[in-house]
Amino acid sequence: MKPQNAGSGLRRRVSYGQSIVLLALALPILTGIISLASDVANYYFSWFKIQRGADSAVLSGAVYLPAYPDLAIATAHTYAQSNGVAASEITSTSVSAGNTQLSMQVTRTVPFYFSRVLGLSSGVVKASATAQVISVGKADGVVPFGIDYQTPRTKGQTVMLHYAGNPNWVVGPGNWDPLAINGNGASNYQYNIINGAPVPLSVGQIISTETGNMKGPTQSAVNTRISNGLTFDPAATFDTHQLNDPRVITVPMVDFTGTNGHSPIPVKGFAELWLVSVNGSADVTTYFIEQTAPNTTPQPGVETFGAYTPLLIQ
Repeated sequence: MKPQNAGSGLRRRVSYGQSIVLLALALPILTGIISLASDVANYYFSWFKIQRGADSAVLSGAVYLPAYPDLAIATAHTYAQSNGVAASEITSTSVSAGNTQLSMQVTRTVPFYFSRVLGLSSGVVKASATAQVISVGKADGVVPFGIDYQTPRTKGQTVMLHYAGNPNWVVGPGNWDPLAINGNGASNYQYNIINGAPVPLSVGQIISTETGNMKGPTQSAVNTRISNGLTFDPAATFDTHQLNDPRVITVPMVDFTGTNGHSPIPVKGFAELWLVSVNGSADVTTYFIEQTAPNTTPQPGVETFGAYTPLLIQ
């Protein structure tokens, strides 16, 4: 039988002992690193939360620009708080000149727990966000009235649609400015006035004019939307109303040049109108308004005709 190597066992015992000593020395350092990492993780998680809150706040508030800046700010505060930002943490909220941008700054003090051994009791995180309303490049639910893109426009200006009572308003032989969206015919045209067209339109897209006066469908459909609006909010006006009032319509701005019968015409942009009335000749009275349009896609560089959509830019 081979004798046991006593020296080898001693070396193993010494090696184990050294490992235990080293581990004991390293444990405080490892614990400190893990503790600091916890504070750092909490710091950045807090920044993520307030940044997300600020982003959602300015996007939600910007839908009320440019017409209602005070409501835009109030809405931003509400959404920020519903997304984990305390009212005391909102250091500033502002609307730019021209009422096209909404900005918010948020500051949060984050307590440290493990870093106190290093003399650090807390840290400050800051977040900022800006949303801007810009021109619409694509829109759903468009109403099939075309407006020539060269029409002068200011907020509150009266715009007549389907002005059959004035022969000088006819945009071309057989045309009174209705558009054929997603098909032709009086029933399709009437449906699209009441509900908005079920297909999107984009700037640069070619669509067709709808021929014929279609006096009855125009009167019936416009009166339906006005009636629905009065039921929705009888006190609303073109200047003070909810964004989704049925009397608000999104219409395409088009180039009627050369229109004759069923003619292809380009979409130049989109406008927002407030329906006022329709008379016995099916002349539709509207006002130009400026507001964000639902179900739209922004497109920088496109001419603005009063229809906007919000975009987070910072």
